Amino acid sequence: MKKIITLACIGALAVTHPAFAQTQNEENVKADTQALDKDNKALEKDHDTLARDRAAKAADKVNDENGKQAVDSVKIGAVGTAIGEKNLEKDADEKILAHDKAKMKKDDASATPPSDN
Repeated sequence: MKKIITLACIGALAVTHPAFAQTQNEENVKADTQALDKDNKALEKDHDTLARDRAAKAADKVNDENGKQAVDSVKIGAVGTAIGEKNLEKDADEKILAHDKAKMKKDDASATPPSDN
């Protein structure tokens, strides 16, 4: 009796495994896409900040305010570094998304039974 129950459980697991894997892959792709959207929003915000800092530095240069211009240069450098870091993070997220999509495609292909043609 225990063998029958064990075999039934194993059979049920074998049948549901592809469906579970598919659901997990879809969740991974969704999470990866959300991470990319977050990266893009953060980059857009940093580019806006960079533009404001550059405009402030240009205004300080016109007004011959060297101290403020130096502070603006430091801000520009910090934002530039943040943009570089976020670009690296975005690149990593894009690679993860591509990997998860490829895995999902592979799992889809293996879950589809071959045709009898």
